[in-house]
Amino acid sequence: MTRLVTADGPAALHQAGNFEKSGNGDLINGPEIGLNIGGLSGRGRRLDSVTDWDPTTNEDGTAASLALGDDVYIYAVPSGNGDGQANLLASKNATVPDGFTAATSRKVSGFHFGRTRPLSEAHNSAYSPPTEIVWNSVWDLLNRPALAPVEGMARLKNGWWISIYLLSVGSGAGNETVPVSRYNATPIKDDVFARRDLPSIAANNGFFIPTASLFEEYAEGAPEGNDNDNDTAWADTSNSGPTATGTVAKAVSSWNIVDAAGNLFDWLDEQYNIGSGFSHRESDADVGMYSGANRGTVYSDDWRCARGGGHFGIGAQAGSGALIWNANPENANGNVGLRGASTSSRTTRTAKWFGWG
Repeated sequence: MTRLVTADGPAALHQAGNFEKSGNGDLINGPEIGLNIGGLSGRGRRLDSVTDWDPTTNEDGTAASLALGDDVYIYAVPSGNGDGQANLLASKNATVPDGFTAATSRKVSGFHFGRTRPLSEAHNSAYSPPTEIVWNSVWDLLNRPALAPVEGMARLKNGWWISIYLLSVGSGAGNETVPVSRYNATPIKDDVFARRDLPSIAANNGFFIPTASLFEEYAEGAPEGNDNDNDTAWADTSNSGPTATGTVAKAVSSWNIVDAAGNLFDWLDEQYNIGSGFSHRESDADVGMYSGANRGTVYSDDWRCARGGGHFGIGAQAGSGALIWNANPENANGNVGLRGASTSSRTTRTAKWFGWG
């Protein structure tokens, strides 16, 4: 077994990555791990590799059945045999599993239970996405979002993690709002907040704002909307506003990102100016949650930004290839939402990664 040595002393954690969904259904494959239950000062344990491990039969009483929107955590716990072994235990508890404490458990992995769409069904408006373990939501101590929470996130092929759902309010208010990725929640939109407030709100929980190129990747495969119904996206032209996250079952991309088309535009991190008649405008600076503040001026002619996907009433214009390049960052009109992105812990953590969880 490989041992890693850090400033904290010897600590074994062999192949902390590579937890993954099995190809045989809602089951998990996991690597052999040597770890300390309860953290670095705890007792070393060996966790054998598992294949086709069932979280609903190896659980603490909270995860015997899984429902759309569930986040499930996988813990290593002592085997109870006094043999230095550990077993895996699934739980819907985010801190410790029922019957255990922080000293007798170690969070090592987890996943989201949601809707999925394979690439073979990209843009297929007739396809009904199943509800299952989202294969690219499976995280572990090594392979997880670097700064953002693990809940409701899915990994792209380039290593970025994207919030499965448009972000909603988890706690706080105003500039202390902490956003989360959660099913069946009211999405944050640009009404109380101006669009230029959204990056600050996202950062309160470690999220970045996606770029247009990231949008094109995570939205791939989502079917376009329709003018006269909400069958494939929340985009019927008669809609008067957005709906709860995940309301439309078919509105799932081939990277298992929900509402990438319809409901609310995704605000994207692309800003530029057009024209040459520059002037100072205080009104563009003192907007949204800082409308009563004094924040200087924006010096521009026509300050612009990008939106992706489409909103609740845009009809057939909503889709995975929909990009609007004439958005105004200072606006607050209720048709733009907030999507979170995060780099992977693989690119930002090295010697100390075994301390996560």
